[in-house]
Amino acid sequence: MLNKSQPVEIIGVDADTLEKDETSPKTYAFYIKLSEEPDSVWVSYLAKWNDALDAMQRKIDVVGDRLRLVFIYGDNIQNYAEYAAQLVKVVNKRVMEYNKKVDSLEKMELGKQEDSRRKEEEIRQQLRHLEPEPTPAAIEVTVKELASTYETDEATADARFGNKILKVTGLVYRTEVKDTFDTYYIILSDENNILQNIRCMFDKEQEDELNKLTKGQMVTVQGKFDGTAVQLRMIHCVLVP
Repeated sequence: MLNKSQPVEIIGVDADTLEKDETSPKTYAFYIKLSEEPDSVWVSYLAKWNDALDAMQRKIDVVGDRLRLVFIYGDNIQNYAEYAAQLVKVVNKRVMEYNKKVDSLEKMELGKQEDSRRKEEEIRQQLRHLEPEPTPAAIEVTVKELASTYETDEATADARFGNKILKVTGLVYRTEVKDTFDTYYIILSDENNILQNIRCMFDKEQEDELNKLTKGQMVTVQGKFDGTAVQLRMIHCVLVP
Protein backbone atom coordinates (compact mmCIF):
# COMPACT_ATOMS: atom_id res chain seq x y z
CA MET A 1 0.00 0.00 0.00
CA LEU A 2 1.34 3.49 -0.93
CA ASN A 3 1.98 6.01 1.83
CA LYS A 4 0.72 9.56 1.63
CA SER A 5 3.19 12.43 1.38
CA GLN A 6 3.26 15.42 3.72
CA PRO A 7 3.43 19.04 2.43
CA VAL A 8 6.09 21.28 4.01
CA GLU A 9 6.29 25.00 4.63
CA ILE A 10 9.17 27.48 4.47
CA ILE A 11 10.19 28.80 7.90
CA GLY A 12 12.83 31.27 6.74
CA VAL A 13 16.33 31.76 5.35
CA ASP A 14 19.31 30.46 7.32
CA ALA A 15 21.34 33.68 7.03
CA ASP A 16 24.22 32.34 9.14
CA THR A 17 25.11 29.48 6.80
CA LEU A 18 26.87 30.23 3.55
CA GLU A 19 28.99 27.66 1.75
CA LYS A 20 31.36 27.62 -1.17
CA ASP A 21 29.99 25.10 -3.68
CA GLU A 22 32.28 22.81 -5.68
CA THR A 23 30.39 23.20 -8.96
CA SER A 24 32.60 26.12 -10.04
CA PRO A 25 34.79 28.85 -8.51
CA LYS A 26 31.85 31.27 -8.66
CA THR A 27 29.17 29.08 -7.09
CA TYR A 28 27.94 29.34 -3.50
CA ALA A 29 25.12 27.80 -1.50
CA PHE A 30 22.75 29.02 1.21
CA TYR A 31 19.92 27.29 3.09
CA ILE A 32 16.20 27.82 3.57
CA LYS A 33 14.64 26.27 6.68
CA LEU A 34 11.56 24.03 6.27
CA SER A 35 8.80 23.10 8.72
CA GLU A 36 10.01 19.49 8.70
CA GLU A 37 12.19 17.08 6.77
CA PRO A 38 10.40 16.22 3.48
CA ASP A 39 9.60 12.59 2.71
CA SER A 40 10.87 10.71 -0.33
CA VAL A 41 7.77 11.47 -2.43
CA TRP A 42 8.11 15.22 -1.83
CA VAL A 43 11.83 15.07 -2.65
CA SER A 44 11.14 13.15 -5.88
CA TYR A 45 8.74 15.86 -7.09
CA LEU A 46 11.25 18.60 -6.28
CA ALA A 47 13.98 16.74 -8.19
CA LYS A 48 12.01 17.06 -11.42
CA TRP A 49 12.91 20.76 -11.58
CA ASN A 50 16.63 20.28 -11.07
CA ASP A 51 17.42 19.40 -14.69
CA ALA A 52 16.51 22.93 -15.74
CA LEU A 53 18.45 24.45 -12.85
CA ASP A 54 21.55 22.33 -13.56
CA ALA A 55 21.77 23.77 -17.06
CA MET A 56 22.15 27.22 -15.45
CA GLN A 57 24.64 25.97 -12.81
CA ARG A 58 21.96 26.37 -10.15
CA LYS A 59 20.55 23.61 -7.97
CA ILE A 60 18.05 23.13 -5.15
CA ASP A 61 18.49 20.05 -2.97
CA VAL A 62 16.91 18.79 0.21
CA VAL A 63 19.32 18.41 3.13
CA GLY A 64 17.47 17.21 6.21
CA ASP A 65 14.84 19.84 7.03
CA ARG A 66 16.42 22.49 4.80
CA LEU A 67 16.68 23.41 1.12
CA ARG A 68 20.21 23.97 -0.18
CA LEU A 69 20.22 26.57 -2.98
CA VAL A 70 23.28 26.72 -5.23
CA PHE A 71 23.78 30.06 -7.01
CA ILE A 72 26.44 32.03 -8.89
CA TYR A 73 28.01 35.08 -7.29
CA GLY A 74 26.18 38.15 -8.57
CA ASP A 75 22.76 36.45 -8.80
CA ASN A 76 19.76 38.21 -7.33
CA ILE A 77 19.38 35.91 -4.33
CA GLN A 78 16.14 37.61 -3.29
CA ASN A 79 14.52 36.53 -6.55
CA TYR A 80 16.12 33.09 -6.15
CA ALA A 81 14.63 32.68 -2.65
CA GLU A 82 11.21 33.74 -3.95
CA TYR A 83 11.57 31.25 -6.77
CA ALA A 84 12.32 28.51 -4.21
CA ALA A 85 9.22 29.55 -2.23
CA GLN A 86 7.05 29.25 -5.34
CA LEU A 87 8.67 25.92 -6.13
CA VAL A 88 7.75 24.62 -2.66
CA LYS A 89 4.12 25.63 -3.30
CA VAL A 90 4.13 23.81 -6.66
CA VAL A 91 5.61 20.68 -5.09
CA ASN A 92 3.04 20.82 -2.28
CA LYS A 93 0.29 21.01 -4.89
CA ARG A 94 1.68 17.95 -6.69
CA VAL A 95 1.87 16.16 -3.33
CA MET A 96 -1.80 16.86 -2.63
CA GLU A 97 -2.73 15.50 -6.06
CA TYR A 98 -0.60 12.44 -5.31
CA ASN A 99 -2.41 11.98 -1.99
CA LYS A 100 -5.77 12.03 -3.75
CA LYS A 101 -4.57 9.22 -6.01
CA VAL A 102 -3.39 7.30 -2.94
CA ASP A 103 -6.85 7.75 -1.37
CA SER A 104 -8.49 6.47 -4.53
CA LEU A 105 -6.18 3.44 -4.71
CA GLU A 106 -6.78 2.70 -1.01
CA LYS A 107 -10.54 2.76 -1.56
CA MET A 108 -10.18 0.41 -4.52
CA GLU A 109 -7.96 -1.94 -2.51
CA LEU A 110 -10.31 -1.87 0.47
CA GLY A 111 -13.19 -2.61 -1.90
CA LYS A 112 -11.30 -5.59 -3.32
CA GLN A 113 -10.47 -6.84 0.17
CA GLU A 114 -14.08 -6.48 1.27
CA ASP A 115 -15.30 -8.28 -1.84
CA SER A 116 -12.76 -11.05 -1.20
CA ARG A 117 -13.87 -11.34 2.44
CA ARG A 118 -17.51 -11.46 1.35
CA LYS A 119 -16.81 -14.24 -1.14
CA GLU A 120 -14.77 -16.20 1.41
CA GLU A 121 -17.56 -15.90 3.98
CA GLU A 122 -20.09 -17.02 1.35
CA ILE A 123 -17.95 -20.09 0.64
CA ARG A 124 -17.55 -20.78 4.38
CA GLN A 125 -21.31 -20.65 4.81
CA GLN A 126 -21.70 -23.16 1.99
CA LEU A 127 -19.04 -25.40 3.55
CA ARG A 128 -20.78 -25.29 6.95
CA HIS A 129 -23.92 -26.67 5.35
CA LEU A 130 -22.16 -29.38 3.40
CA GLU A 131 -22.79 -32.91 4.54
CA PRO A 132 -20.50 -35.28 2.68
CA GLU A 133 -22.27 -38.39 1.57
CA PRO A 134 -20.93 -41.36 3.50
CA THR A 135 -19.06 -43.93 1.48
CA PRO A 136 -21.34 -46.96 1.22
CA ALA A 137 -20.03 -50.10 2.86
CA ALA A 138 -19.03 -52.87 0.49
CA ILE A 139 -21.57 -55.67 0.18
CA GLU A 140 -19.91 -58.93 1.21
CA VAL A 141 -20.95 -61.86 -0.94
CA THR A 142 -19.59 -65.16 -2.24
CA VAL A 143 -19.32 -66.04 -5.91
CA LYS A 144 -21.98 -68.70 -5.39
CA GLU A 145 -24.43 -66.27 -3.75
CA LEU A 146 -23.90 -63.61 -6.41
CA ALA A 147 -24.29 -66.04 -9.33
CA SER A 148 -27.29 -67.83 -7.80
CA THR A 149 -29.11 -64.53 -7.23
CA TYR A 150 -28.72 -63.59 -10.88
CA GLU A 151 -29.78 -67.03 -12.03
CA THR A 152 -32.91 -66.86 -9.89
CA ASP A 153 -34.11 -63.25 -10.48
CA GLU A 154 -32.06 -60.83 -12.55
CA ALA A 155 -34.17 -57.80 -11.57
CA THR A 156 -33.76 -58.50 -7.87
CA ALA A 157 -30.04 -59.09 -8.37
CA ASP A 158 -29.62 -55.79 -10.24
CA ALA A 159 -31.45 -53.92 -7.48
CA ARG A 160 -29.16 -55.46 -4.87
CA PHE A 161 -25.81 -55.49 -6.64
CA GLY A 162 -26.01 -53.19 -9.70
CA ASN A 163 -23.26 -50.48 -9.62
CA LYS A 164 -22.59 -51.30 -5.96
CA ILE A 165 -19.24 -51.86 -4.27
CA LEU A 166 -18.92 -55.59 -3.66
CA LYS A 167 -16.49 -57.65 -1.65
CA VAL A 168 -16.57 -61.05 -3.36
CA THR A 169 -14.91 -64.21 -2.05
CA GLY A 170 -14.09 -67.19 -4.27
CA LEU A 171 -11.42 -69.41 -5.73
CA VAL A 172 -8.90 -68.20 -8.30
CA TYR A 173 -9.86 -70.06 -11.48
CA ARG A 174 -7.76 -68.11 -13.96
CA THR A 175 -5.38 -65.13 -14.00
CA GLU A 176 -4.68 -62.96 -17.06
CA VAL A 177 -1.83 -60.43 -16.91
CA LYS A 178 -0.87 -59.06 -20.33
CA ASP A 179 0.89 -55.69 -20.55
CA THR A 180 0.61 -55.64 -24.33
CA PHE A 181 -3.17 -55.50 -24.27
CA ASP A 182 -3.53 -53.82 -20.87
CA THR A 183 -5.27 -56.92 -19.59
CA TYR A 184 -5.25 -57.47 -15.85
CA TYR A 185 -7.98 -59.66 -14.44
CA ILE A 186 -8.75 -62.82 -12.53
CA ILE A 187 -11.76 -65.09 -12.70
CA LEU A 188 -13.15 -66.17 -9.34
CA SER A 189 -15.32 -69.25 -9.22
CA ASP A 190 -17.44 -71.09 -6.71
CA GLU A 191 -15.42 -73.87 -5.13
CA ASN A 192 -18.03 -76.45 -6.14
CA ASN A 193 -19.13 -75.07 -9.51
CA ILE A 194 -16.67 -73.42 -11.89
CA LEU A 195 -19.56 -72.30 -14.10
CA GLN A 196 -20.55 -69.89 -11.39
CA ASN A 197 -17.81 -67.27 -11.71
CA ILE A 198 -17.09 -63.53 -11.90
CA ARG A 199 -14.47 -61.61 -13.87
CA CYS A 200 -12.56 -59.12 -11.69
CA MET A 201 -10.83 -56.31 -13.66
CA PHE A 202 -7.72 -54.71 -12.13
CA ASP A 203 -5.52 -51.72 -12.99
CA LYS A 204 -1.86 -52.14 -13.98
CA GLU A 205 -0.76 -51.07 -10.49
CA GLN A 206 -2.06 -54.41 -9.19
CA GLU A 207 0.04 -56.46 -11.64
CA ASP A 208 2.60 -57.69 -9.11
CA GLU A 209 -0.08 -58.89 -6.69
CA LEU A 210 -1.93 -60.72 -9.46
CA ASN A 211 1.23 -62.54 -10.51
CA LYS A 212 1.56 -63.95 -7.00
CA LEU A 213 -1.86 -65.65 -7.13
CA THR A 214 -2.17 -69.39 -7.75
CA LYS A 215 -5.04 -71.35 -9.19
CA GLY A 216 -7.39 -72.66 -6.52
CA GLN A 217 -6.36 -70.01 -4.01
CA MET A 218 -9.20 -68.56 -1.94
CA VAL A 219 -9.19 -64.75 -2.17
CA THR A 220 -11.46 -61.79 -1.59
CA VAL A 221 -11.73 -59.03 -4.20
CA GLN A 222 -13.36 -55.61 -3.77
CA GLY A 223 -14.60 -53.62 -6.74
CA LYS A 224 -17.58 -52.02 -8.42
CA PHE A 225 -20.08 -54.44 -9.96
CA ASP A 226 -20.44 -53.67 -13.64
CA GLY A 227 -21.91 -56.87 -15.02
CA THR A 228 -25.10 -58.60 -16.08
CA ALA A 229 -26.62 -62.05 -15.77
CA VAL A 230 -24.74 -62.98 -18.96
CA GLN A 231 -21.36 -61.97 -17.55
CA LEU A 232 -20.76 -61.18 -13.90
CA ARG A 233 -18.01 -58.57 -13.75
CA MET A 234 -16.39 -56.09 -11.37
CA ILE A 235 -14.12 -53.16 -12.32
CA HIS A 236 -11.45 -51.15 -10.45
CA CYS A 237 -10.74 -54.16 -8.28
CA VAL A 238 -8.28 -54.62 -5.43
CA LEU A 239 -7.35 -57.64 -3.37
CA VAL A 240 -8.45 -57.31 0.26
CA PRO A 241 -7.81 -59.40 3.36
